[in-house]
Amino acid sequence: MLDPNELTVHTLTLRQLGSAEQLAEINALPIADVEAALEKAVADGAVMAARGNYMITPAGREFLDEVYLRAFAGLRADPAVTDAMDSFETGVNKQVLSLTTDWQTIEVDGARVSNDHADADYDAKIVEKLGRVHEKTQKVLQPLAQQNPLVDRFLDRIGAALIRAEGGETDYVSGVRVDSVHTVWFQMHEHILRLTGRERPE
Repeated sequence: MLDPNELTVHTLTLRQLGSAEQLAEINALPIADVEAALEKAVADGAVMAARGNYMITPAGREFLDEVYLRAFAGLRADPAVTDAMDSFETGVNKQVLSLTTDWQTIEVDGARVSNDHADADYDAKIVEKLGRVHEKTQKVLQPLAQQNPLVDRFLDRIGAALIRAEGGETDYVSGVRVDSVHTVWFQMHEHILRLTGRERPE
């Protein structure tokens, strides 16, 4: 497990640039703890501060590379986690990427064009399919969630985005300015890659 200081620096690898409040929303630490961790990380040279936002430095990434080896050695050696990651990459992750493409584009006369979201039935089917993949993902990632509670938090945030999408807030499928399904899925994917020491597939 990561201590609050390590977890805060790690969270910056999932968001790239963020405020203390935004990081706390991801890692579930009290904001005061995140602020204290950021202050220490800036002093140590692991993080840069700019106008209320923070980003990790190369030194911070080197720091995390050492931390991960200690913190996740057991998880990385667990065959159940290896199997779960294989299933994630070859199954549900590809399904979400495909459904995101289907959400953003639609076929017209044999060609893919930008989806203007005028067809509510088409959009509803995509959201329904994403819901089924979300349910499957909860089962696939169970071995990781048992060892790292933040995995469940990502899944809960994806579930919350789906509820808002089902209610007509279409930005919550793939919008980049909100905690959409796509945005949180990307963060979760990066998180579990770092836990397991894997590279993001091309």
